[in-house]
Order: sequence, then C-alpha cells, then structure tokens
Amino acid sequence: MTTLSARTNGETQKGFLIGGWNIYSRSEIAQQYYDAANILVEAIKRNQWEDFKLAYPVLYLYRHFLELMLKAIIDSQTRNQHDIGELTSEVEALVQARYGQTLPYWIRTWLMEFAERDSRSTAYRYGEYYDKSLKAWVSVAGEEHVELRNLQSAMEVTYSVLNRLLNDIRPPEQR
Repeated sequence: MTTLSARTNGETQKGFLIGGWNIYSRSEIAQQYYDAANILVEAIKRNQWEDFKLAYPVLYLYRHFLELMLKAIIDSQTRNQHDIGELTSEVEALVQARYGQTLPYWIRTWLMEFAERDSRSTAYRYGEYYDKSLKAWVSVAGEEHVELRNLQSAMEVTYSVLNRLLNDIRPPEQR
C-alpha cells in the first residue's frame, strides 16, 4: 500500500483518506453509496455500461444507502442489524413518538420491498442468501424486472424524505 499525501492545488493524483482525521458519519457514508448508485445508473442510461452488468451493484448500493440512512435516523450504534424491515419499524416508531404521524405509505412500501428482497444484506451482494431452515445458501427466488428509471425516481424521493427526516431529528454532530 502506498503512502497517501495531502493534495495540493493543481495536483492530479486522486485517492482516499481513510481513518485518522477523516472520520465519516453514517449519513455521509450513506450519501456516498447513494451517489455511487446514481453514477452507475447514469452510466447505464448513457449506454456506457450494459444494464445487466451492473444490476447487483446498483441494487446493493441503493440498499446499503437505505440501511445506513435508517440507522443514522434512529442513531443506531449496532453493526449487526441489517434488516431494513426492522430498521423501518424503528424509524416509524420514532416518527410516531416525535410527530404523532406515520411514515408516508409509499416510502414504507419502497423500504419494505428492499426488506423483502434482501432482508439480510446478502442477496444483492452475492446473488443468494442463507436460508436458516435449509441450513444452506440459496439463490434469490423468482424472477422480476426492475425498471431503472422507476428505481432511480423512487430512490430520489426516498432520499429526499429520509434526508429531511434525518436533518430534522439529528443535530449535525450526530448524523
């Protein structure tokens, strides 16, 4: 591994600073996953990449964005909770307690679609998940077409709602 140095004006070398002074919050990391998914979707829409070659990365990036944003909203410190359904329930309880309202139905529906398809955060990473009853890894069941523009539009709206909720509930140092 090479040593990374500080970037100076006009320097063209690109890289990442990980650790040390550069600590990202959960919501900042969520933003990176969201942005990366959108970059891939835009590349597909410009015909720079075939859609079938980036299906799982796009779905995983969006899914992980959702997981991290939900955790940021509820201020969860757990590292082993990956179930979007359970995280959504916690956000719903927080919204109910704080505002006396429910999460918008369509946001809950989109979150639960991700929860149903990839509850343990493995299906979009590996194309399979561990079935405890069978004690084996199994392929994702069924067949379904995901229309890219609809997915991106739904994620834009979900991003907007979750980001607004996060900014309203958590002070900047807790995001």
